[in-house]
Amino acid sequence: MEFIDPMLQRLAEQLDSPDPGIRRVAVMELVDSQEPEAVKLLIRALNDADASVREEAARMVDEFDADDMADVLVEALNSPDENVRNAAAHALADLKDVRIAPSLITALDGTEDPAVLTGILRALKPLRAPGACSAALNMLDHDDPRVRREAIGVVGYLRDPATLDALITRSQQDPDDDVRRAAVNALRFGTAARVGSSLMDALNDPHWQVRAEAAASLGRLQVQDALDALINATSDEFWQVREKSVDALGQLKDARAVDAVGQCTKDENSNLRKAAVCALGEIADVSAKPYLQRVLSDPDPDVRKLAFWAMNRIGFQPVGVIPG
Repeated sequence: MEFIDPMLQRLAEQLDSPDPGIRRVAVMELVDSQEPEAVKLLIRALNDADASVREEAARMVDEFDADDMADVLVEALNSPDENVRNAAAHALADLKDVRIAPSLITALDGTEDPAVLTGILRALKPLRAPGACSAALNMLDHDDPRVRREAIGVVGYLRDPATLDALITRSQQDPDDDVRRAAVNALRFGTAARVGSSLMDALNDPHWQVRAEAAASLGRLQVQDALDALINATSDEFWQVREKSVDALGQLKDARAVDAVGQCTKDENSNLRKAAVCALGEIADVSAKPYLQRVLSDPDPDVRKLAFWAMNRIGFQPVGVIPG
């Protein structure tokens, strides 16, 4: 392989050297070339006989222009070297080029490497390409939870109502905590009527992060039927779940939640107290006044400022109170 550019020609000759150290140095210098043909030499390095050269080439992938690298990266997904496959999958996620979608979908069937599969799915996610949703759905039963989690990310991003049943199943039955949490998060593109019941079920999940995600999703969708379930969740053993439940109750704006939210203004965790005061301000019911009056002297200045704001929201002017 010969090049008109003197620098590329020199690097090509170095890549032919029997010394892998010289070949590694050549790979590092490739990024200094502004010529598109440098990609050809990177391809050669990605398939070098020496693993250290391949690894160096994989590290250089991100330094090359995306338009020049798309075909190279798809080809590199089939490399026998795990580092090359992982680097290619990572770089593909940054391309956001819809033209490579068919190749990515095909590549999903060509490997069982979980790292590569997650990289391909991550690259597919923003493309909104035909066939991407079906391809991701096929990965929901994969043995590796990382692959299932990434597939849920694709499905949730594409927001196809026809996939809600599959997401509900994952939110309820997947053995992996992170996968169930991802599924609960993805259900947010549904309607309150369609997914509200499933999200309320998730408030009883054995893992606190799933419960917290469910509370956040119920609030975002303003599932009014979840009022009692969210009130109960304000007593969860994890403050993070209590915080998300309080946030959600603030979004529901139902005065029946005032007492439950008000009790959280007494919590030892200042983040939860702030969330509770905010929620009382959003509900904006006069029955919140005693709770807000008490936290006007809270040791946390942010809680005091929020209490000052919330008191004004419900129609009371805290006279002589310095919020800061």
